[in-house]
Amino acid sequence: MTVEEEVEKPKDEECSAIDHKDKFNPDAYLESFYKTASEDTAMQIVLFFLPGILYRLPEKVHSVLDLGAGPTVYLPISLRSRAQNIYTSDYAPANRETLVNWIEKKSTFDWKNVCTWISNIEASMETPEVMQTKTRNLMRAVLDVNVHSSPVIQNIHWKSEDSITVPEKFQVVSTVFCLEYSCEKLEDYNRAVKNACSLIEDGGFLIQGGVLDATTYNFGGKTFRCHQLKQQHILDSLKTNGMSTNTEDGYKFITHDDIFLLVSRKL
Repeated sequence: MTVEEEVEKPKDEECSAIDHKDKFNPDAYLESFYKTASEDTAMQIVLFFLPGILYRLPEKVHSVLDLGAGPTVYLPISLRSRAQNIYTSDYAPANRETLVNWIEKKSTFDWKNVCTWISNIEASMETPEVMQTKTRNLMRAVLDVNVHSSPVIQNIHWKSEDSITVPEKFQVVSTVFCLEYSCEKLEDYNRAVKNACSLIEDGGFLIQGGVLDATTYNFGGKTFRCHQLKQQHILDSLKTNGMSTNTEDGYKFITHDDIFLLVSRKL
């Protein structure tokens, strides 16, 4: 077949940030970025540096909210030995259902490769099965959230027991590949950070990660627009919301190839 005869590859569907609610395909996302840890640079960097970030948390954390987790569970798995109660959440109904399926051992996606990657970095001897079982036992609820609304927690999608009460604030809020992807303008990013920080109790911690300078990301035939995040945007928004931005107060910022991870304490 000549070049002229080749069928032109169809262009991605362009989507706005708000389209995540209805157009996000969790299966395509997981296949694109999480099937094999070494295939995606961003995920590789996040998983490599995550233990060093988590090391700065208290040895035991009574409550964690993974805010805007998408269909992923690597952060709860990484926190399985520190957290006592884990809540996860997302804006898109399909992602929330994917999270419930994993908790209930009905997942169609195999997290073994990611677990092996995490355990190698931790120098842990736990098998992927043990890692996931320990984490599932800590999952208390899957929440319907919107980082641009107040309150952020809109509804409880699933909970492990009827008696579970979802706290208004958490000791740790983690949000990776979420806040800058939830919007396209700086003012909206700032609102998302403000709302995320409102969920952290005094003296608690924010774990944040993402990509600097990206304007889009794509997978599964769709390209989603996002806010072009600068490091100064991050610092300004943390300061505005009473979060630490110096080492003495519990702040750590790591960046590599425009991928960043940080931990900040609420003052």
